[in-house]
Amino acid sequence: MDMKDIQIRLATPHDVDDIRELEKRVWPDFSASKEMITSRLAVFPEGNYIAVDREKNTVVGYLCLMFLGYEEQEFPHSFGEITSNGTIQNHDPNGKYVYGLNMSVDKGYNLGMQLQVHGWCLMVKYRRRGCFLGSPIPGFAAYKAKHPETTAEEYVFKKRKNGSPIDPELAYYHAAGFELKRVFENYEPDPKSLDYGVLVYRSNSFYYLPFRSCIAWLIKEFGFKLLRMFGV
Repeated sequence: MDMKDIQIRLATPHDVDDIRELEKRVWPDFSASKEMITSRLAVFPEGNYIAVDREKNTVVGYLCLMFLGYEEQEFPHSFGEITSNGTIQNHDPNGKYVYGLNMSVDKGYNLGMQLQVHGWCLMVKYRRRGCFLGSPIPGFAAYKAKHPETTAEEYVFKKRKNGSPIDPELAYYHAAGFELKRVFENYEPDPKSLDYGVLVYRSNSFYYLPFRSCIAWLIKEFGFKLLRMFGV
């Protein structure tokens, strides 16, 4: 994949059907509905990004963010409660934190980090304290079938020799600098995760710095190269 062939931009109402098709491909068991996507764009347009394959004219990535005021211990336990059933009708423009409720990347595309860069830009620009998100644990069902005595908490916090979580989704967020915070039972219907989810968090390293708009622009232009320079 050549990133020159990929355009990342804000989504518009004209993209809803294409986002919906992407969702069905990536998350066949619990994809975002057309009504959810339409509501997200209406409530907080600036929190919806898509990646477009220019050559195929196809949406191959989608990121949706919202603002919330919950502290870690105040979070409801289900995706539906946190996100108003995926519609983000409870988006709080003055919320202290970003909540990442959706990141979808088509098979064969490595766009997760590029989409995250745009999430960083939003967080820095609006001076939010950090970003929470709810992660599935898609390796749990298979692991528990082999180790039936293992609880969800034990599985989530179990580490490999290199310190990374054993679950592939949690390992991805660990590599991106997120900390594991809480395990939620009945977070979202997901057979691979046995319906569990994990609240993860990353703080805004630029929170106390001035010139937020300038820093956000630099992050967008230089991506993770700039973030690594700051030790992020």
